[in-house]
Amino acid sequence: MHNDDQPLNQILFGPPGTGKTYSSINAALRILDPTLMAEPGINKEAGRQRLKARFDELVQQERIRFVTFHQSFSYEDFVEGLRATTDEDTGQLRYEVVDGVFKALCDAAAAKVTHQADAPSDLDKRRVWKMSLGNTLGDDASIYQECLAGDYVLLGYGAGIDFAGCTDRKAVQERFAQNGVLPDNPSIDYGITSVTTFVCKMQKGDLIVVSDGNFKFRAIGEVTGDYQYKQHADFENAYAQMRPVKWLRQYEPSLPHTELLNAQFSQMTLYQLRPPTLDREKLKGLLDAAGPESGTLFQVGQRFGQGYIVRSVGAEVVELDKPRGGVLPLPLSIIQQLLAYTQAGQIDVDDIRQGRVFEKVAEAELEKYIVNGYQSLLASLVEQLLLPADKPLTNDARVLIIDEINRGNVSRIFGELITLIEPSKRAGADEALSVVLPYSKQRFSVPSNVYLIGTMNTADRSLSGLDIALRRRFTFTEMPPKPEFLDSVSVEGVNVGQLLRVMNQRIEVLLDRDHCLGHAYFMSLKDGDSLDDLERIFWNQILPLLQEYFFEDWQRIQWILNDHRKAAQDRFVSKADLSLEDLFGVEQGIPQHDLPWQLNEDAFSRAEAYLGIIDHRALAQPASTVAESAWGGYSVRVLSTGSIEALRDGQIVSPVKPVLRQLAEKLEVPIHGSTGTELNTRSLGRKVIDAINKKSAE
Repeated sequence: MHNDDQPLNQILFGPPGTGKTYSSINAALRILDPTLMAEPGINKEAGRQRLKARFDELVQQERIRFVTFHQSFSYEDFVEGLRATTDEDTGQLRYEVVDGVFKALCDAAAAKVTHQADAPSDLDKRRVWKMSLGNTLGDDASIYQECLAGDYVLLGYGAGIDFAGCTDRKAVQERFAQNGVLPDNPSIDYGITSVTTFVCKMQKGDLIVVSDGNFKFRAIGEVTGDYQYKQHADFENAYAQMRPVKWLRQYEPSLPHTELLNAQFSQMTLYQLRPPTLDREKLKGLLDAAGPESGTLFQVGQRFGQGYIVRSVGAEVVELDKPRGGVLPLPLSIIQQLLAYTQAGQIDVDDIRQGRVFEKVAEAELEKYIVNGYQSLLASLVEQLLLPADKPLTNDARVLIIDEINRGNVSRIFGELITLIEPSKRAGADEALSVVLPYSKQRFSVPSNVYLIGTMNTADRSLSGLDIALRRRFTFTEMPPKPEFLDSVSVEGVNVGQLLRVMNQRIEVLLDRDHCLGHAYFMSLKDGDSLDDLERIFWNQILPLLQEYFFEDWQRIQWILNDHRKAAQDRFVSKADLSLEDLFGVEQGIPQHDLPWQLNEDAFSRAEAYLGIIDHRALAQPASTVAESAWGGYSVRVLSTGSIEALRDGQIVSPVKPVLRQLAEKLEVPIHGSTGTELNTRSLGRKVIDAINKKSAE
């Protein structure tokens, strides 16, 4: 099942800060969980937490993969390549074909369960072993198919020796010695270790994961019997150690290791898989054996037996109203144990109804008076749990999110697969194509349930400069700046939405729309709308971005910020106040426009400077003085707008920050905050005024 309403290949494009990566989460969920996305109000801020939680859940399940393209990203990272590994048996260096992120996702999406059997419900209690069954590239490659057909597993170690009766490593080592096999170092010999594990440690009920190299697995089985010796017809001194198994799942093609593990498989033939390497939740998902949770076993109001009605379902007890009044509390553990016996084939529902449970299962540790006292009721409850559950249709799609797709060399990364991602060339389509991959030499096609979502920053590269092959195969969704998201945000009289709107209008005229400023830069002001926050955004993000856009053409940056029409103290960028005649002399004739540009730190902490970006005429109303203190030949005052000014002999001194630093040093006022960063003009100005007032009061 996949979502036909969504494009298989799409790119979200727009200038920096327009929420492309943010929106890729929604795009992925529209594919994988359209029901959630259709809920009323889910796209509003209140629903974002639910969307992110669901997205993280799907990432954990490997249903969504995330990758960022960059200049060094290659075909080997994306499709497949060679990786050097050391063979743990021989110590020799070998090269193994390793799938890249895209091929691994495609293999997982294309994998089909070719064989399926009921899995145990108590997976948390089962030990899990990794085991290799032959080498896919060796002369024993047929072992795997033999084991599938025979419902058993075979261990290659053991030199054709019968280890029946061995109960520990010492006994296994002695059996080897009796047959003339004397390893150089028996205490660490892996042949002895693997046989000991297979013969003495592995038990009935354990699970076996059959690996396919170090990065894939191809089957899961359950051990159903004790160790047996079985001389192999084709291998005189190998594959004589046997354990019967019940195959629970078989996969074709093999699944990536990430569908089960949090790390790759080891080269060792046989070893136990443990958390955190083994992800038991993924194992439950693969075997679909999560089991009924207490809250979903039964529904309040359900009727069972002769008039019993479910009253409540708790974590340990289900309460039923009796036919003639009163409440019957039944332990869920009894119902679940009877269900396990039934699923294992030890009893059937009629045995429960007829009171034959303890006759059939002598070792049953159940409360006899409950089991035999409520035979018909318990039989009805177990019968209900045996009915096939009504499950929602499973969306088997997979999503690969490629962030900054235009920053990589797309032709080199995709290689021959650029053709295969077309909807008409996908596996199962009328014009389906496949290719033979260069490293594995395997035939490969792209499944129809794999979706690609790319994000593209148009400031790095416009659509017109994009690889034409990529443009043909993707649908494009523009993500423009949305200043209307910020129209309700005001910082000391500065409408942030209008501020962004006006700056972008100027950028479009002086440059183009691909280099506009995104609303995401200012979204944090919705939570904290102080001038300090706006100052940080401009100082750390907006101004550096404008410098990059205009290659430090300060004249144009000044036009974007409307500085050429503002008062000197409100300009972010201005010409340095230098005398060229003093520097070079009159005879050099250096033109005035060659003067260097400088940043005015004070402007970043003045509301008037931001108001002036929108309209320099908005500053016609002079601000009033809220507080003023004089010391050391200077007068420092706070305006009604919150701005700080310093005056000397009645004239405004600009910039004010050096004056404040000088006064702070003399007044022993720290100029750095608790985090070690220098205080801005507003904060430092207030501290200086407080210090002056305190000194005057002494």
